[in-house]
Amino acid sequence: MNEMAEELASNMLNEDPEINFRIKNGIEGNRMGFAAVELRDADGANIENAEIAFRQLNHEYRFGCNAFMFEQFAEQEKNELYEERFKDLFNLAVIPFYWKDLEPVDGELRFERGCRKIDRRPPTDALVEFCMENCITPKGHLLWWHEMVPDWTPRDMREYESRQEQRIQELAERYGDSINIWDVTNEALCWNPQLGKFHKMPENHVEKAFEMAGKYFPESTELLYNAHPSAAWRNNHGDYTPLYMLARHLLASGLPIKGLGLQYHIMSSCREMRSWDWKDQYFHQGSVMANLDQYAKLNIPLNISEITITGDRELGDGDRFQELFAEKLYRIWFSHAATNGIIWWNLVDGTAHINKRVDQNKFRGGMLNNDLSPKPVWKTLKRLIREEWNSSGILRYDSGRINKLHAFYGDYELEIRTNSGTHIRNIHLGKYCDNTFVIKL
Repeated sequence: MNEMAEELASNMLNEDPEINFRIKNGIEGNRMGFAAVELRDADGANIENAEIAFRQLNHEYRFGCNAFMFEQFAEQEKNELYEERFKDLFNLAVIPFYWKDLEPVDGELRFERGCRKIDRRPPTDALVEFCMENCITPKGHLLWWHEMVPDWTPRDMREYESRQEQRIQELAERYGDSINIWDVTNEALCWNPQLGKFHKMPENHVEKAFEMAGKYFPESTELLYNAHPSAAWRNNHGDYTPLYMLARHLLASGLPIKGLGLQYHIMSSCREMRSWDWKDQYFHQGSVMANLDQYAKLNIPLNISEITITGDRELGDGDRFQELFAEKLYRIWFSHAATNGIIWWNLVDGTAHINKRVDQNKFRGGMLNNDLSPKPVWKTLKRLIREEWNSSGILRYDSGRINKLHAFYGDYELEIRTNSGTHIRNIHLGKYCDNTFVIKL
């Protein structure tokens, strides 16, 4: 990294004993638990001794990415490799439901294969199927946003609201049983009704969105508010932080907000980053932790919902900057008790969003190069998720003592070896579960 990169990263990467203490103890205290195991034979009698080899199959914690490039490459080999890379690291996929692209013409809903092709917008049915086949949790993004509104929508506000409600009802009827997590609204604190830049919106469109979502989706659905990074991480004012106050208002109004998404995008030039307060707030490990502490007071889960960490060549070795920055942030986020997931945004370089304002690809924010070969950040995060934060081992079972295994929360395969043979069983070690397993062999 060059001098500029080292300056920008100094408050994030310098060793802070207090932050390191919180990370170490937070990971062990918040992400690991004990499973008590009792073994019985077919008649219900205790088994005296056994050897239990346990192997983690999946995390309970959500490590995700948007899947906008699913089946979008011209080369089939790339599509297959994309799927393999995705399954190799992630257990959650964000599915795009942007209204403007999902329904480019009134009534033309792009759910099924064979629909009109739109870049970075795969048919949603196909992505849900991919998730179901590979034990990946699907997340819908999103229901109502002041951007990405189709041009054909009514200008009369009552008609527009009615049409928006119809959209939410259609999505709930089609996906209510298969997609249990939805971003309901997005970046409302960036919306300025005076600018006329976006579609005219009701003043209370956030409240209306949650009312409609609560009306049509199953009660168990996780309905989230998704916050722009400038609202999520900069200018913490304690209980008077605007994002905190908005979420508290929604909760106090009895609306079904079940979580808060906190975007974290680094997509600015080095000159802009040096001239703003990024180093002392956005790029400061203590500030990141303090913001999580503030939002934790809401007593709803937090997820880091959209991540772009630049690998810009302006930083010298941009790949190294991206790798180190991502590792530190993932450790902070994973360790914090209030979080339940971390979602990278664009997996592959050269596949990010392009609009009139900015070509996001110039920041090289993917985990993979354009040929889908792994960048250093991919290798480091895979080491964390699949090795360091992954549990396996052997429990020597003795019916005369308390038998517990200590492991990261998630799904496990148990290979139980007894005098009568070997048996395979599966268990789920959950953060909010009883985690007592009486296993009959």
